[in-house]
Amino acid sequence: MNQYAITTEHVHKKYGRHTVLHDVSINVKQGDIYGLIGKNGSGKTTLFRILTGMIQEYRGVVSVNENGAYKSNLSAVINSPSLFLNMSAYENMKAQSYLLGIRDSKKINQVLETVGLSECGNKAVKDFSLGMTQRLKLGLALLENPSILILDEPANGLDPDGILELRKLLIHLNRSNGLTILIASHILSELGQLVKCLGILHDGKIVREVSDNDILQDTNSLEKIYVESTRGRQ
Repeated sequence: MNQYAITTEHVHKKYGRHTVLHDVSINVKQGDIYGLIGKNGSGKTTLFRILTGMIQEYRGVVSVNENGAYKSNLSAVINSPSLFLNMSAYENMKAQSYLLGIRDSKKINQVLETVGLSECGNKAVKDFSLGMTQRLKLGLALLENPSILILDEPANGLDPDGILELRKLLIHLNRSNGLTILIASHILSELGQLVKCLGILHDGKIVREVSDNDILQDTNSLEKIYVESTRGRQ
C-alpha cells in the first residue's frame, strides 16, 4: 500500500506566458500534517486548486489516494465557502448536507460537536466570531468524512484564542481520526507546532522540504530557515 496520501511529480502550470508552478514535486504521507509556506503569489493556492481538481489543465502527475483520482474523501477550504449569514450553524450544515445527499441529522450533530459549535443554538452566523466562522467552514468540509483535508490560510485574521482553538481542533482531527492535512499558512510559529513536514514554495518552485526533526518550536528558527532557503532566488 502506498504510504502517501498525495504526491505530485514535476507539476507545471502557466497562465498565458506567466509560469505559476515550475517542476513542483511533493509527497504528503498518510496521517501527516504537511505545511506549505511561501509569499503571496508563490503558487500555493494554484497548487491546492490542482489537487482538488478545480484546475485540470497542467503538466505533470498528481496522485491522490494512490490512484490519481479525485475522490469525495478529499475536502478543502480554499475559497471561503458561501455561508447563509442569517441562518444558524446547524441550518448551514443541513443545507450543505442536502446538497451532498446526506440525510442523517445525527451526522450534522456529530460534526457540530467535533468543531465545538453544538451549543450555538439558533445564533445566526452573522453574529459569530471569526474563530467560530472558521470552525463552521471546517465543519462543512468534514461532512463527507474526508481522509484528506486541504486548508488555505485557515488562521488568517484569528486572534490568539482563535488560533489556539484551531490548532487543538486540527491536532484532534489528525490524531483521533487519522486525517491527513495539507495546510498553507503565513503563521510560522503555528505551523511549527502542527506539521510533520514543511515545504517552502518560492516563485512557483519547491526550494526546500523540512522534516519535523529540523522544525523547532520557535518562530525565529522557521523564519531563519525560510529566509536562508529563498535568499537570492529569482
